[in-house]
Amino acid sequence: MPRESFLQPVRLKLAQRAAYRCAFPGCDRLTIGPGEKADEVENTGKAAHIYAASEYGPRGQGTLTPDQLKAITNGIWMCGHHADLIDKNTGRRYPVAVLKSWKALHEYRTAYEHSGRATAFGFVRSMTLNATPLFAPTTIAFGKTTFLIGMNESGKTALLDWLSVLDSPRRLGRWMTPHRLHYTLLFDAPGEHKLEVETDNNVVQCDLDDRRVAFNHHRIAITVLAKRRDHQAKDDLANLMSLLHLDEISVRSLAAMIDSDTMYLRAARFEREADDDGEVREVLRCTLQSGAEMPFGILSGGEQGRVIMEFAIAHMASVASVAPALLIVERPNLGIDDAGFAVYLDYFSRGECRFQTIVTQFKITDDIKGLGWQVYQLTARTNTTSGIIEAVLPI
Repeated sequence: MPRESFLQPVRLKLAQRAAYRCAFPGCDRLTIGPGEKADEVENTGKAAHIYAASEYGPRGQGTLTPDQLKAITNGIWMCGHHADLIDKNTGRRYPVAVLKSWKALHEYRTAYEHSGRATAFGFVRSMTLNATPLFAPTTIAFGKTTFLIGMNESGKTALLDWLSVLDSPRRLGRWMTPHRLHYTLLFDAPGEHKLEVETDNNVVQCDLDDRRVAFNHHRIAITVLAKRRDHQAKDDLANLMSLLHLDEISVRSLAAMIDSDTMYLRAARFEREADDDGEVREVLRCTLQSGAEMPFGILSGGEQGRVIMEFAIAHMASVASVAPALLIVERPNLGIDDAGFAVYLDYFSRGECRFQTIVTQFKITDDIKGLGWQVYQLTARTNTTSGIIEAVLPI
């Protein structure tokens, strides 16, 4: 099978869309400049393939056709050093989903800077489990969107607890004792960092880039959507404050930021209303795409899940404009059907979505079989065997 090389127009567009800068996180090296002679230009960049140009190349060719292999969607612009680095050892350290994520985020950053502004860059690369009470040692490589598939008690929530230490160690409380944890996180914020976490005698020990610290000083802001309603909340405002772990002022600000013609909500606002006992409550008024205005409380469960999702998206989009951000969605708890969730999957895949996403669900569905999603199947531990985490997509 012949090598499917990029044509010159594709190389040029890849370079231009990257502003001739390397897309490898933390590099951003300029790859074009004056040559030795007055009329010469020196270009040190490379149009690197995401899926391999040749049959047995790094990362394989998946199910792509020859035309897709040499299309701009299968290319990423890098300096010569990093173009070679991502292909070493058959590309195992840099899987397809990771490269696609780097490309999307780099192009977003370039477009944002081109408009006269600046943005932060952040990306969680991997979690290596060395010793845990649930799983055999393994490494999870994260894409821009990653799915964790497994039934109840398979360990999905545990992984999210361990990952959340990038933001705060508060979710590690239930893993202090008698459990022993030892795992390592690699992430970019914007340079590459390593956070090694170990629990010992009710103490969480963190080593950031091989130096002992109390917590992660290169914080990645994490929001976890684990349910659509806190039944202890007195009203809609308190409910969103609890679910998003935000204060009243921030939640009111998010409501004012809701403005979309493609998602479920067109707009949202809070209104004070008195109930039959005269107690004043904050009611969330939701303006739908049809123009209808509905109070949050009379929406169906799945519709409420969509409202919560869109508040979280607004929050993450705001954070990601100035700092690294990760949205974690426990999809079954939100009750959003496949058709409704497809809107968010489409948004997560776009370059304009500059935060990373992890989604948990019970089974692999057709809507996540698209090219580039990173999908892991979790098998629960038994009395005699450790749990297993297996990459099932991309192929």
